[in-house]
Amino acid sequence: MVTQYEKYDVNGFRFHTETHQNGRANPKTVNTGVFTRGADDLNYYGRLENVYELNFNKTNIQLNLVVFKCHWFDPSPVGTRITKSIGLVEVRPSTTYRGADVFIVAHQAKQVYYLPYPCQTKANLRGWEVVFQVSPHGNLPIPSEDDYTNIDPVTYEGIFYQEQEDFGDFGLEPVDLEDLGNENDVDTRGEHVVDDKLVNMLNKFREENVDPESSEDDEAPIYYTRDSDSGGENEDANESDDEW
Repeated sequence: MVTQYEKYDVNGFRFHTETHQNGRANPKTVNTGVFTRGADDLNYYGRLENVYELNFNKTNIQLNLVVFKCHWFDPSPVGTRITKSIGLVEVRPSTTYRGADVFIVAHQAKQVYYLPYPCQTKANLRGWEVVFQVSPHGNLPIPSEDDYTNIDPVTYEGIFYQEQEDFGDFGLEPVDLEDLGNENDVDTRGEHVVDDKLVNMLNKFREENVDPESSEDDEAPIYYTRDSDSGGENEDANESDDEW
C-alpha cells in the first residue's frame, strides 16, 4: 500500500512538495529545497516533487518506509559550482540529473533554499541561484575552535568569521570650575594654573613651617610649578628668586 503526502516533517525540517508550494497563496516560506550526500561523495541539490509512504503488511510485522521523489539538478560543474574559499554553493535549476535513481529515504534529506541573483545581465550569474542551508527547528549550529583558526593565510581557504572585539571604555573625570579661578587672577604657565597670591602664601608657609590647611585664608593652594616666580608686593626680598 502506498500513501502520498504533500508535506512531511523529518529531521527537524518541514518539507512541501512543489505542487503544494505552488498552490499556496502568498507563501512566506519555501520548503521544497532538498539536499543529500550521495554514495559517490557528490552533493545533490534539488526540489521535492512527491512524498510516498510504503506500507508492507504481507507478514505479521508491518513495515513503513517514507521516500522522497525529487527533481535533482546536475551535480557536475554544469549545474553545480562550489567556491570553497568563501563557502559559496551555486546551482542551475534548469539542469537535470541524468541518473535514474531519483528517490531517497526521507531521513537522508536535509533542507535548503535557493536565492536567485538580482542581477541577470552578467553571463556568469544568469540562471544561477545561491544555496543556503536551513538549520533544523530548535537547533543552532554549534561553534567550534575551527571558526577562529580555519583560514589559510596563503590560499584564504575556509569560512570567514568576524569576531566582535571589545575595545573597552573610557571616561572623563569631572573638573571643578571653581578650582580654575577667574580669568583675571590666574596666569597660565606650562601645564598648570598659577595664582600669584597662592604662590606668595606658599612661600610664607615654607618659611614659617605652617600647615596650609590651618591658614586663615579660605583659598587653599591647588597646584604650583617649579618654574613660576612670585611677584607680590608683600613677598620677602630674600625669597623673590626662589623657584617653585
